[in-house]
Amino acid sequence: MDINITEPKSDLDCVLLRNIRIRVFVIEQQIPWQWEFDDYDKIARHILVKDQDKIIGTGRLFPYLGNNNDYKLGRIAVLKEYRGNGIGTKILKHLELIAKDKKVNQITLEAQSDKLNFYLKENYIIEGDKYLMDGIYHNLMSKKL
Repeated sequence: MDINITEPKSDLDCVLLRNIRIRVFVIEQQIPWQWEFDDYDKIARHILVKDQDKIIGTGRLFPYLGNNNDYKLGRIAVLKEYRGNGIGTKILKHLELIAKDKKVNQITLEAQSDKLNFYLKENYIIEGDKYLMDGIYHNLMSKKL
């Protein structure tokens, strides 16, 4: 694999980014498409993961609760056939680097409860009990930078 992480540079990149999220969240996880895309998409920094010229993953980062020192990351998605190759970790670390460059104090995320170990390995901590969101159990997690 020849992995490259960039930010969207064109309208086509943005369409392809949305297609990844539709494939992973809407089709695979059965989340209604109306819930997948929100106002945070307008203010978020999005990234694209490419294997050569094929877009295979994405994620986003945005200011959380109107506080420029705390950011929220999410919508981390990797196509099913590329999972298990460390791409999710590369996305997470890339988003953390963007946050560090912005002098962010803390990152918050809402992890699907069956994915907690992925984030725990990267030193995120669980904040409170699990809750149902979009028909899937989640846990609030955070990490000081």
